[in-house]
Amino acid sequence: MNDFSEKPIREIAIGFPDLEHFSTATTVTGLLGILMSDRWPKRANDTTWQHALATCTRSLQLETDTSKARTAFVEAARHAGLKVLPDDAWKPIRRTASMNGHPPVQRRQPHPSQRHG
Repeated sequence: MNDFSEKPIREIAIGFPDLEHFSTATTVTGLLGILMSDRWPKRANDTTWQHALATCTRSLQLETDTSKARTAFVEAARHAGLKVLPDDAWKPIRRTASMNGHPPVQRRQPHPSQRHG
């Protein structure tokens, strides 16, 4: 018999505003633990949190995929203003002409006499 509490997910870390460290989860049960923890910023009638809780529960009951549970969890975390890693990891911003006032660097084409063919 399988242990349903160990349904693996792609690792996720949540940064709570009142703490300097992240809570991590690698299973659907871990997601439920974070959702139900005292540190989660609960709001009355938070339907995004309720949806995440229900989706994780359905995943444990084999009624939905673990990726759907993870996606619902990420939505709830973002709705609550929490940082989600690696999903919200810093990504470099591509520089454009409007950002720095200069045209973007373009690769120079070789002179027709230098082309090999």
